[in-house]
Amino acid sequence: MSNMKKRLSLLLVGALCLSFTACGSKPAESSSGAPASSAAPASSAAPASSAPAGSGQEGEAKTYDKKLKIQYANVAPIEGYDYNAGDPYAQFWSEKFNWELEIVSFSWDNWNETIRIWANSGDMPDVSIFNYGRGTQPDAASWAEQGLVKRLPDDWKERWPNAARVFEKTSLGPQMEEQYGGVYFLPRARFDVNLPGDPLPNHQIMYIRKDWADAVGFPIKDAYKVSEIMDYARLVKEQDPGGLGGNLVPIASYPTHALQMFVQHNSTFYDTFYKDADGVYQWGGTSPDTLLGLQLMYQAFEEGLLHPEFYALKADQDDDMFRIAGTAASVYTDGTATGMQVNMMARFTESVGIDAREAVHAVPVLGEDGKFHQQDLINYWGTIVFAPDIEDEKFERYMDALDFGCTEEGYRIQTAGFEGEDYEYDANGNMVSLLPEGMPLESSEGKYPSIGGYMLANLKLWDDFSFETPVVDQHWRDVSKAAYDNKVKYGTPETFAKTDWVSWAYDSPARRQASFKYEDEYVGIVTNSRSLEEVETNWKAWIDSKMPMIQPVLDELNALG
Repeated sequence: MSNMKKRLSLLLVGALCLSFTACGSKPAESSSGAPASSAAPASSAAPASSAPAGSGQEGEAKTYDKKLKIQYANVAPIEGYDYNAGDPYAQFWSEKFNWELEIVSFSWDNWNETIRIWANSGDMPDVSIFNYGRGTQPDAASWAEQGLVKRLPDDWKERWPNAARVFEKTSLGPQMEEQYGGVYFLPRARFDVNLPGDPLPNHQIMYIRKDWADAVGFPIKDAYKVSEIMDYARLVKEQDPGGLGGNLVPIASYPTHALQMFVQHNSTFYDTFYKDADGVYQWGGTSPDTLLGLQLMYQAFEEGLLHPEFYALKADQDDDMFRIAGTAASVYTDGTATGMQVNMMARFTESVGIDAREAVHAVPVLGEDGKFHQQDLINYWGTIVFAPDIEDEKFERYMDALDFGCTEEGYRIQTAGFEGEDYEYDANGNMVSLLPEGMPLESSEGKYPSIGGYMLANLKLWDDFSFETPVVDQHWRDVSKAAYDNKVKYGTPETFAKTDWVSWAYDSPARRQASFKYEDEYVGIVTNSRSLEEVETNWKAWIDSKMPMIQPVLDELNALG
């Protein structure tokens, strides 16, 4: 992919108006730059010519005498940041594996379309992060079938055993390997040994201003129904405890999160196919629970509880109303402990001027039936994919780095930084943070901006260590853990369902055609309606318009038995 930056700008002209629904959520990152740091700590430096062997065995070494330039595409890196030498963490990886990463960026809004353009035009970067999910699975199947992405060698698990072990933990990896007859996509595992539940809950939760809730007499609970969040928003709007007047936003939410909060948390299968109690496949778009979620979203929009232009907000704009401007009474967003350290401990406390530990309450959202609704998250977020013509030495070098990141040593560096510099062990063997209170390890506000966004050789994400890491304040670790636990507590096998792999992985020409962006469709129903009755009318008309695409898929699934 020569002249990548120049060609990328041309390719994206036609794609910038398109958007996507992320398979998980966005990491806490900023598009602003950050000052370059000094050289890597002496205790963490590694010789430029050495790295762990592809075998992953302790004590073995592999020399990297030749410096390689590797194109690497990921979503929303810090604009202009030097991911090779901008901070000691970036320097550690570039020296250890003797590489120079050429960062190719795309936004949350054009992630799917950008990768699609690259793959279909034969212009893939060396390494990319692909937003693999039900909505993009037809693309993935087509690319594997046509050889538009690299098939990993048959012996890759023996050569990179640490990466292979993590691959097996994702559930998705083995399923896709069986379906495609080989491995084309490496799912990045959220959890390894600290899986919070099976099925796996997602991490989005509702943040409300606890100080404002106390002021308006709203009860503090371990979870809220959608309608209860709306009650809180009404009270805050009426009483305006923050004295914000017209600047107050009772519920800050951009379209993706609004869809999840109102519709997903009432209708588990709102965007997919599922088996009903009689074992017959149905389409979640037709569920009365989906209509309920749409009507609640309409009420929040019509009453001015949502931002008046929520449908046009971009990712992070809703978060910034809460954590930076302090004008939002609530926001539905990332609930990982590491995300809380950045968004609450650093950004909210610094910008709003109040200790977030005292002023913010964060809990799961329930449906109107009092149950937690979600499809099994599946233990991954994003997949690593290689260009079909990537040079062997570049592929092997990056795989070596991924394998190292899956070792105890590598993963500890990725999640806690450098021993003696960022943490130490006390007399009892417990890790103790050496960072100033409130300082995150990653993000543009953190010590090592290059850690943020899973930019450097992450096959095993931070979630697994987030409940234990000393670089996150204990309060937020406890809040995050409680949120996961309460999702499991309030879920049932019917409302919080395990993955039906037959439906999830099913592929056919009809299935590929029945693909559209639910976010746009559902938000359009809401914003184009003028009453609750019209929401129902428009929803029914939408169902009628989609059934010619949907019915063939239902027929095929039900024919499978």
